[in-house]
Amino acid sequence: MNEQQQKFELYLDEQIAACKQRGKLLAEDDRVDEGNFEKVRANVYEIFKTILSVAEKTCGKDDLAKKRFFLQKTEQIPASWKTSYEKAQQHGDVKKMHIESIKLSAIREIKETYMQIWEETT
Repeated sequence: MNEQQQKFELYLDEQIAACKQRGKLLAEDDRVDEGNFEKVRANVYEIFKTILSVAEKTCGKDDLAKKRFFLQKTEQIPASWKTSYEKAQQHGDVKKMHIESIKLSAIREIKETYMQIWEETT
């Protein structure tokens, strides 16, 4: 794993831990729904940590191929979240819209951070 991927994996680990901690505190404060929303956010970070690992295994030492693989997944996976958000909006399902917007927000952050880390060292 190269320096960029290590730095990015550390970022993902930190985000996962922060989401879980916030979720736990919110649940303890009887804010269960908000705590669950943090779990949703943590799940998105965990998904893309797995994608990073798959990119490593699939592409080996080809850093450019790993970058392409990862960025491709940042487009493919959220496509269904966008569709789900739009359907929820059509049906007035505010809770589902909120969940999908949390996922979409998290993936935007993930992608932006990935690009920042990649650009900083190239």
